Amino acid sequence: MKHIKKVALLIPFFILSCNSSKYLASYEPINVFLETQKIDKNKVHILQSDKEENRQALRIFNGGEGANRYIDPTDPTDYTDGLYVKKHWKKLYKQYVNDTLKRHWKKEDFPNYNFILEKGTGLMLTRIVIDKYAGTGIHEWFTISEPMYYFNRKYILFLFETKHSARSRSSNLVIMKREKNQWQEVRVMRDYIYN
Repeated sequence: MKHIKKVALLIPFFILSCNSSKYLASYEPINVFLETQKIDKNKVHILQSDKEENRQALRIFNGGEGANRYIDPTDPTDYTDGLYVKKHWKKLYKQYVNDTLKRHWKKEDFPNYNFILEKGTGLMLTRIVIDKYAGTGIHEWFTISEPMYYFNRKYILFLFETKHSARSRSSNLVIMKREKNQWQEVRVMRDYIYN
């Protein structure tokens, strides 16, 4: 009976540890990317504490929903600059599309920025920002997804959105690569729906 209890306790731990290993241990690449965005570190900014779903980043990279690649016959431009490789895409999609575990950002993830963390997503968060921050000069917030490994861990991909209470929105997929011990931006793909 003791062995059954030990096994029952170890199974959830094993599942959670395997699930988290598919993500980066640190958020250094996101912090490097934020530096390129020239976000004023002395100003207060809002960060959606709920990490954006992987599905959004996958959709932008793929050009549409689902596992199959969509190419617009009227515009056959490869917006991934050749980074889309079917074999690696299928592996990426399979590994991340069904990960629906809710994750949240913490202030410690972005130590150089003065982020206020706000819970909620979509219209609910928009309403919170409009109501709570009216007249404060804070009317912009960021949404970021968990970085995902791609192409045998050669690249990472994540979603970065800037939203404004006046309903403007800029949504991008960021692709980065580690070269000579430094994270480098490889490509920023605009979301074909919102931009």
